[in-house]
This record gives sequence, C-alpha cells and structure tokens, in this order.
Amino acid sequence: MQFNGHDRLVPPRQHGASWRESEFRLLAARVRAGIGLREIAAELGRTPSAVQAALRNVVPPGERVRANDRAGWFQDRMAAEPEWDWWSVVVEHHQHSASVLWLTDDEHTAREAWGDRTPMPVLAQRLHTSELSVAEFLRALGLAESLAEVADRLGATPGHALAKRVRAARDQDTSASWVLVVDGAEGTVRPRSAPVKRHVSVYESRAAAEAGRDRVLRWHRRNAGDSAAPVWWTIAQRGVGDMAGRTYCGIYGPRDTEGGVRADTLMVGDHIRVASADGVVLDAVVESVEHSAGVVVVDLGPIADSRVRQVIEFDAAERVEVLTAERAES
Repeated sequence: MQFNGHDRLVPPRQHGASWRESEFRLLAARVRAGIGLREIAAELGRTPSAVQAALRNVVPPGERVRANDRAGWFQDRMAAEPEWDWWSVVVEHHQHSASVLWLTDDEHTAREAWGDRTPMPVLAQRLHTSELSVAEFLRALGLAESLAEVADRLGATPGHALAKRVRAARDQDTSASWVLVVDGAEGTVRPRSAPVKRHVSVYESRAAAEAGRDRVLRWHRRNAGDSAAPVWWTIAQRGVGDMAGRTYCGIYGPRDTEGGVRADTLMVGDHIRVASADGVVLDAVVESVEHSAGVVVVDLGPIADSRVRQVIEFDAAERVEVLTAERAES
C-alpha cells in the first residue's frame, strides 16, 4: 500500500472483522481457480493466515485436514463433486461457534439502512445483534471510517456498548496528542548516543502529524543523494501515561530518479525549468505546492511577460529540473 510515495505498514482493511458470505463465496471461487492465498488475502483485505483459518469452515465437522492442505483439499473436493454444497458446511460451523457470519441479505439491509439513516436500535433489531456489532459491520463494509461516524449518523443507545466505546474514543481524542517519530531521515538531528538520526514532534491531530511527516520525508528526498538507507516513521496517539493507542507505521525507500528532482520534493521558492504549451522552455519560481493522491499541483505565478498565473500538475515521481542559484540568475 502506498501513501504519498512511501509504504504504510498497517493492518489489512478487514483485519479483525467478522467474515461475510460474499467474502466466503469469493474465497471459494478463487481457490477453485488455483489462485494463491496471498493474492486472495490481498483482494479480500485480510491476512494470509486469516484466509487459511477461514478455509477450515469449508471442511465438514468430523473431517480433519491440515491447515496447509485445506486449499488443495477444497480444490480436489470441488473437482470430484462440482455440485457439493460447501456453503451449508460454512453455515453449520458458525451455528456451533460464537463467531458472527454476515449473510448477503444482512449486507443489503445494512446498506439500505445506512442510506435511509435508520436509527441504530431499529437496525440492530433487524439484524438480531448488538449495536456495537452492527457498527463494526458498517465499518467493515466501508460505509464509515469509525464507530463515532456510525453513531453520529444512526445514533447509539445511551449506556450500551457502542455509546460507551464512542464516548471513550472521544475522550481519548480530547486528551491525547499525536506523536511523530522519523528515524534515519537526512536533515534531522542525531541525538547524543543514538544509533540513527531522529525527528520527534507532537501535534494536535493525526492530519497535522501526517503533514509533518510528509515535510520531513520531502526534505529527506532532496538531501539523501544516492543513499539507499530506509527511513522509518511512526505516528502514534498517546495521552499522559498511555502505553498503547492508535499507531501507524511505515517505511520510506528511495526510488531512483535519472536527473532532476521528484515533483513531490518541490518547495516554495524553487527555480524550475518547464516547457510551455507551445514548447517554449521557460524558467519560473514555485509560489505554492499542494499534494493530493499522488499528484503535485504547483502554482508558478505569472511566467515571463504573461499576467496569467500558471498552475501545473505533476505526477509525484515525475522529474522536474530545478535550477541552481547561479543558473537561475543567469
């Protein structure tokens, strides 16, 4: 997974979420087609170990198949008995376990209720489960980013688990800060007795911490030269005395660039050389830079004799010629 040009080491999007019928049917189709578990896991947003564990649900109770053999066993069984009702086996497993199995009908119900803003108590009753389970289901479906967003849209019964969880998260957001740590970046300081250069800063929000990280990494990319050393970053939400909390980590690895600098390293004040629409090469000064989804938008202001401001979009990895001070003045 990429994030502004550097890898993010975060759990898959469905990590820890209850399995859905649609996921099991996709899993079965991919295994029958001979696709590897890693590829299936990436498509489902699960870990390979979670996919392997899910396959035990297609093995009938009473039969024993080793974890590493389940995919092959399922392929062989379906080849020998194409009409075998493996789905009933999955349902039977969940009837005798504490784990939740969301059916396709449940998905339709949840999506419709989300669009209609159906009150949470009503939706929980329709799905025959708790408000917290419903909220986690809606988040797994990609309809909401957080439990708080679900509660804001559909409500939450005071005193129930969902309301308590949301209240605790909001209290945490109010009292905690976001800490950014970047190890190994050029342009940062190496503390005494530390093995690597380290940057540490504190912010009021995750967005501000991510912006701080991006600034540090852009400066690193400009100054790292040919260095192939990785740069590790961590953004963590912590309050006073907290030993755990929301934590996001990643690693930036340099990418080779033949000449020029990457567009996502441009800074205000840089003198760059660009070609106009008619092919004329012009020199300009960067007046502002914005980064969005792999695209860098650069405002150059008026160029040459024009009174019209020039705004150019670059791909993040696109090479841009930056002039030295001597060349810019010549």
